[in-house]
Amino acid sequence: MVISRRRFLQTAGITLIAVAGGVVVRSVDQGVFAAGQGPAYDTWRTWRSDAATPQERVVMAGILASNPHNSQPWLFRIEPDVITLYADITRQIGTIDPFLREMTIGLGCAVENMLLAARAEGLQPELQLMPDPTDSTQVARIALSAGARETSALYEAIPNRHTNRAAYDTTRALPATVFQDLAALNDETDVRLFWFESAEQRARFGDVAIRASQALVSDEQQSIDSHVWWRHQWAAIQQLQDGLTLDVQGLDDAILAAAKVIPDASRAQNDQTFVQMVSTVQVPSAAAFGIMAVRDGADAVQRLRTGQYWQRMHLWAAPQGLAMQPLNQMCERVDREQQLGIEPEFGSAVQALLEDADWTGIMPFRIGYPTRPTRLSPRRTLDKVLV
Repeated sequence: MVISRRRFLQTAGITLIAVAGGVVVRSVDQGVFAAGQGPAYDTWRTWRSDAATPQERVVMAGILASNPHNSQPWLFRIEPDVITLYADITRQIGTIDPFLREMTIGLGCAVENMLLAARAEGLQPELQLMPDPTDSTQVARIALSAGARETSALYEAIPNRHTNRAAYDTTRALPATVFQDLAALNDETDVRLFWFESAEQRARFGDVAIRASQALVSDEQQSIDSHVWWRHQWAAIQQLQDGLTLDVQGLDDAILAAAKVIPDASRAQNDQTFVQMVSTVQVPSAAAFGIMAVRDGADAVQRLRTGQYWQRMHLWAAPQGLAMQPLNQMCERVDREQQLGIEPEFGSAVQALLEDADWTGIMPFRIGYPTRPTRLSPRRTLDKVLV
């Protein structure tokens, strides 16, 4: 059949318009033009204005805390003079965190935000950690009484603290004052921070972090349990208001937009991308690494205190123009080895990094100067987290 040049161009133009139109519709459906918008993100902007009482504002601050896989493993009970924080075991992240190490650290982060917010509201908080020996899910009780209003720089940083997974600036070293200032934020004798600053120290840490990432995705159940918290569809993000999204993966704008439009990647593809990001972006670009350690890795109070310290560090870093990101995979493999009763390859490796048998590493991380700003992660609204 002979087709005229005019007919061919007309047909090609119609096809191009249809394809382009489909891409635009898909882009709208996937929130390409509405990143950080909608009810899943409102809490970041309205955590003070939408709360009806000072106690609600304290809880809203807790909702914005750092936590594992953005699982938001918390429930709150508000009474006039007491706020109780509970672990929501239904939001445990499976074999990624079989002994609730990361969950408990995340709950400690929420505690710290709440204490800062209470003082800013003119309330004097009195904290009890693990107050009920008969209920391990009741992790904190904060009694509130009238006090002087205290608005700190850490409190003001609460809505600006985000985990930055992108590349850090390899041309900027951290000044010594950063390590000193971060160390000064720790007031716990049972929590210690180990730094890995030199090229040789960073190489040793990076080797363990990369090998742990590869081991994690090779573990079928850990891979499955991690993927459960992946949120690709815009509608699901707005409905569930939790989990890991493309927005927080450290991608540039063009790649991010393209990734949102294409169909959801498979678990295997996500695992491959995860290992690639760790090995080619996150580890090589870090200015320094750290491992937060405790005397007793199984002690819930020490884990909660670690979370409080991490939250303080991350809040301090935000206005200093510093980026921070947990690199928990090595400790996730330590926990998995213990759960399976297998040879402690990473248990030995993490202990060797610390070079001190009196301490147990429970939270590794990286720090540096960012090369691009972070985007918002979803957060559940107040009505979804109240008992």
